[in-house]
Amino acid sequence: MTGGREADRTAVEAANTAFYAAMEEGDFDRLEDLWLDDGAGDVSCVHPGWPVLTGRAEVLRSYALIMAHTDYIQFFLTDTRISLAGDTALVTCTENILSGGPAEDGAELGPLVGQLVVATNAFRRTPEGWRIWSHHASPVIAGPDDDAPPAATADDAGPSA
Repeated sequence: MTGGREADRTAVEAANTAFYAAMEEGDFDRLEDLWLDDGAGDVSCVHPGWPVLTGRAEVLRSYALIMAHTDYIQFFLTDTRISLAGDTALVTCTENILSGGPAEDGAELGPLVGQLVVATNAFRRTPEGWRIWSHHASPVIAGPDDDAPPAATADDAGPSA
């Protein structure tokens, strides 16, 4: 691996880490700066259970809503892999998420909930550094020892043509 590729890999890893840190800290301005804003293509985002969000304004609005309704969130990233192709990078990882909602009965923090999510973060190189082009996160339903995806139920229509 050349010095340039290693530097790119380090920079992409730092941008990915900054993305999750901004979420944990509730720093919307920092999160906003991390998203691509070059007008060359729409950014996109899929949060677990949400439809596809397209366009910078719609994506950033979703993060503002999440931050406004989340009192505590922490990401423990595992299985992180970085792939580089010119001015594009893909980061895949498992987000081990611990989050808490509103407090009850005068407590400082509401009940904590854990969630396991797999994510793909696409980055593009800009003059300002690597910026997020797309984030796609899906909940993990299968157990860690399962070798196959969950079986379809009778209610599932199956794949569409």
